[in-house]
Amino acid sequence: MITAFISAIGTAAGLVVDKITLSRERMALRVYLPLVFTFLCGFTLLLTPLLGRIDFTIAFLPNSLFLLLLMVIVAIAWNVLFYQSVKKERIYEHEVITMTAPLITVLLAAVFFPEERDTTIFVLALVASIALFVARREKARFILDRDGYNLLLGVILMSVENILFRELLYSYTPVALYAVRTFILACFFMAYYSPRYKQVSIRHWWLIAGSALIGVISMVTKLYAFAEIGIIYTTLIGLLTPLLVFFASWEIFHEKIRARIVVAGIIILAAVSWATVLTFS
Repeated sequence: MITAFISAIGTAAGLVVDKITLSRERMALRVYLPLVFTFLCGFTLLLTPLLGRIDFTIAFLPNSLFLLLLMVIVAIAWNVLFYQSVKKERIYEHEVITMTAPLITVLLAAVFFPEERDTTIFVLALVASIALFVARREKARFILDRDGYNLLLGVILMSVENILFRELLYSYTPVALYAVRTFILACFFMAYYSPRYKQVSIRHWWLIAGSALIGVISMVTKLYAFAEIGIIYTTLIGLLTPLLVFFASWEIFHEKIRARIVVAGIIILAAVSWATVLTFS
């Protein structure tokens, strides 16, 4: 459970750092993506000798190799769509769309993993997801444009990748799986974008490295949480992420937060608390 909370905090912090790097610092996506995945891979490889294990008898089966390939394709697609939105959209508009991810993830997990169908936790996750989405949606001012639709597609693909993660964790430890994923994506983005390192300032190098370090912590802990407590419960705890992002948007980017967010926060905290008591009682 602790890993899920760490992942939620890390994801929120990572989004804020990414927003600063891509929006305020105006770093080009063609430079950011190759470098951040190189750092992600490097930090993860440091953990691999201690925590990285692969069951090759399962990993080399045709269906496992197909799932790995599918995970890489999905990851490339959603990362491009996601970070384009981080760069272009205001942070609250970005979060409104990404709030659909928990709903999609919970529904997919319930369909593909019967063992995750704990009715009470499933309902709590749905209620918390819907409460947050309704509370933050701007009725009159928020209209999906092309970038919004691209992000929505990215969110769907992100949710699909979570399901693929859960399957691949039967043959990979979380660190090994994330090391393989980030290595392949780093190679792809480096070959595709061919970034010019001379254009990157010292400040930008630090921001990218910081984002990558936070990213490794949030993603690896999320994968451990998937393996330990399941996708649905992890997703429920992950709903704390938007609340942290909204607070950051108010504190750092001076974006207005309405009372509805506070109400949604209370609902989410109550749902997480209830689910925790049920799970560990």
